[in-house]
Amino acid sequence: MASSKKSIKLSKFGLNANKKKTGINLWRCFFNGTEKSTGAEATFFIEVELLNPWISPTEAMLGFAPRVTIKEEDLQYALAGTESAQGIQSERIVQPSYIVVRAGKLGSEPKQVCAYHSMKSLKYTVKPFSLSVGNKLFTEEKITGFINITEGEIINHPEYLCENGFVSWDLNYDILKDYSEGYSNKTDRWFPFGMKTAFSGTFSIDGDEYIVEPKKSYGYMDRYWGKSLPDVWFHISSSNLQSIISGKTLFDTAFSIQGAFDDKVSFVGNFEGSDISFCADSPDRKYTAVWNCVQTPENEDKDENKLHWSVSINSKIWVIDVDLYCKLSDLYNRSIETPDGDRKVLNVLQSGTAVGEIKLFKRVKRTLEQIEYAKIVKANCEFGHTEEGEI
Repeated sequence: MASSKKSIKLSKFGLNANKKKTGINLWRCFFNGTEKSTGAEATFFIEVELLNPWISPTEAMLGFAPRVTIKEEDLQYALAGTESAQGIQSERIVQPSYIVVRAGKLGSEPKQVCAYHSMKSLKYTVKPFSLSVGNKLFTEEKITGFINITEGEIINHPEYLCENGFVSWDLNYDILKDYSEGYSNKTDRWFPFGMKTAFSGTFSIDGDEYIVEPKKSYGYMDRYWGKSLPDVWFHISSSNLQSIISGKTLFDTAFSIQGAFDDKVSFVGNFEGSDISFCADSPDRKYTAVWNCVQTPENEDKDENKLHWSVSINSKIWVIDVDLYCKLSDLYNRSIETPDGDRKVLNVLQSGTAVGEIKLFKRVKRTLEQIEYAKIVKANCEFGHTEEGEI
């Protein structure tokens, strides 16, 4: 791994001597693969999340799972149809507590499957880093595992918040560019510890096997932990860029944008060897950021509606503009349970097929010098809000 010691240490945070009962601890990775028989390309994701893990260390408690509280005497009242039965509470809402591994596909025909575990199922070491839960293993160099969810399980357990299917993965990875900064306050932190990561191996979903090659994987990994999730979730990341100026593929370029943190977004990037970062926890005078995600209307050619992600960063030295588009038909809508309880979720629209461009300018005295103008393909984009969940 090419990661710094600080980044490696932070990527492990939350597993050793952290006895807080509430909060979220999340590892995420994105990568591309090519279908073995057809050559079709697709984007995949794998997530490991600890949600309020020490509230219920011996049992995985899902917030949407029904918890019946009717006592035997209450049942007699209900059967008799008495007035006392009207005040019976038939279900208790609990604060969720579990470890969940999610894996899935983005783009056309998206899907995710989830496996839930209790904290007692977790085994890990710090040096070297190794995390295993059930049949799933995560180390500093390798990710392996499988999840099988039947249609009957989904019918009986809609609280799983996923689809049925069989997903397996056997991947090695090498972090080519890492960052230990991104955003930090007293309770929350985000950073792209594997902003440019080379994955290799296989990923299978419902019998379709995809080959993951290092140069074509365009891998990405990040970490988030905190008291809860932001009320507005905004994410863009990509290492698949081609210069419009020179026509060359930008092999040493990658960037990530994350928010919203106090209505600001963080930008972290490396452009052909030059590091650029604007962190939302920095003083307001360092930079300004304007960002948005809106639906575009159909044009005269009757093209399909799209979702448009836009970010504009402005500082004393840099001006950065990012514009990305994704077809509505390629968006995946999923609900992620938050630590807050009361069946609150982060409802996210997600894409792995966004296309667009990035413009990078540097201020030289009173003029703007264009440093790069690049095309972006297959970008990871997310936008969502926290809201009351329903199943």
